[in-house]
Amino acid sequence: MDPLISTIIVSYNTRDLLIKCLDSVFSSRDTGAMEVFVVDNGSGDGSRQAVEKHCPQVHLIKNQSNIGFAAANNIALKKAQGKYIVLLNSDAELRKDGLALMKKFLEETPDAGAVGPRLVYDDGTVQPSADSFPNLMTEFFHLFRLKYLIPGEDTRRRLAPAISKVSGKTVGTYFQTYSDDMTPGIVDCVSGACIMIKRQVLNRVGPLDENFFMYMEDMDWCLRIRQAGYKVYYMREVEVVHHVGMSGMEADRADDRTFVEGYKSRLYYYKKHRGAFARFILRSMTAVAFTLRWPFSRKRRVYARIIKLAVTSS
Repeated sequence: MDPLISTIIVSYNTRDLLIKCLDSVFSSRDTGAMEVFVVDNGSGDGSRQAVEKHCPQVHLIKNQSNIGFAAANNIALKKAQGKYIVLLNSDAELRKDGLALMKKFLEETPDAGAVGPRLVYDDGTVQPSADSFPNLMTEFFHLFRLKYLIPGEDTRRRLAPAISKVSGKTVGTYFQTYSDDMTPGIVDCVSGACIMIKRQVLNRVGPLDENFFMYMEDMDWCLRIRQAGYKVYYMREVEVVHHVGMSGMEADRADDRTFVEGYKSRLYYYKKHRGAFARFILRSMTAVAFTLRWPFSRKRRVYARIIKLAVTSS
């Protein structure tokens, strides 16, 4: 029998979290026939052996090196047979009815191309789960860290509606950091930590863009879904625990390569979707912002790489 849901998990040195993730997938209720792929990007922590021992029913794909998030997902996307396809981070853990609820929603919503859940940390705190497409104003705020003029995420979130009234939705959305008031609601994009897409939509828009090593590939995918005439939905009532979920775009929370790749992806996104002038402005802002921050950083070598990237990238 052909699977109804194909779940794809890309893993890189996340053995223990990966097993928890797989347990949550196989504990899911009312999913119908399901197939599960794990694409291992050259892990050295015993992830492959753990999957083979703990979950022998998984389709395990063994890459020799870390080829990136988008490229790894695409290997499994070519093999997946499900009517609905789920991309799930290896550090995420599903609630038992999460897959069934998202599948039911896509079945009953003809204009929906994809749907994503509400992401939470271990303690239940809500993570950024849905977002607006970036523009130069939000990039400026991000690069120069203007949100920290208002200390405390809870304070920023409470003030976001008032800020929106005074200075527009773009500014208010930036300070709010995520949408959490729609059940369900149409959004620009949802997080690639967990996203379910219809097979017919995948066939139309194609797989992830492998020019993104990691970060922004989910935003690019959602944009292409919307350009194809479908809507992207955020389901607040479906909750997924994202155990790590720390922003790789913050230098003190990321390894060097992850940090640099995040900004490389942003520059490519602007090249692909916003044109030469907008990308030039973003490159200039990035170079200035990191030059100003460079003397005070503990990661000066990494900051220098980003400055060089912004100045020399074509």
